[in-house]
Amino acid sequence: MKAKREALKSLFTAVREGKVDGDIIDLLMLINSIRGIYTTSSCSGRIGIIEEPAPGAKPLARWLIKAHRLLSFEEARESLKKAREGLIFLKSQPPIFHIAAEDMEKAKKLHELGLASGFKYTTFKAISTRYLVEINATEYLTAPLGKDGRVLVSEDYLRFAVEIGNSMLKRSKGRLPRLEENFKRLKKELGEDELFHGVKEELLG
Repeated sequence: MKAKREALKSLFTAVREGKVDGDIIDLLMLINSIRGIYTTSSCSGRIGIIEEPAPGAKPLARWLIKAHRLLSFEEARESLKKAREGLIFLKSQPPIFHIAAEDMEKAKKLHELGLASGFKYTTFKAISTRYLVEINATEYLTAPLGKDGRVLVSEDYLRFAVEIGNSMLKRSKGRLPRLEENFKRLKKELGEDELFHGVKEELLG
């Protein structure tokens, strides 16, 4: 699969440059070592405070702080000092994996695997040019905090929002071990992909 070779090159380069979330590197390696499937973009789940010109305006958004672990109240409060322009939100987002499959049969297996692992927002993202499955969970939180550099909530509210966001992130990350076990079973079923080891040796040694 030419597309998989290119995806593996991107993954291993990102790992080498420290751009991959550390707590899912092993899982990503496992998934990509399975014959007939590969990851595109993935995230281990995150919490942070972001500025957006308007709700959902991702291209122009600016993270004041972003972490793939639990966030402390002090970190959140300190980051708000950097707020300048736009709407300010605290956001908590679960792990998400985009996985391509070489055929519809494997895509269906990925869809079933995601749901069985507790990722209830798992969906088919594309089935025309390629078979792409998004493994996603339900724990999303967006809490407004202020606008144009002004924090419009109390410290008690900020502390509460951080606690809820951390709780949701911890809950969603707690499903990662089950997801990994299910991918190990899928690997036994579909087999090892030698392409993975070839590209890994080439780029990581």
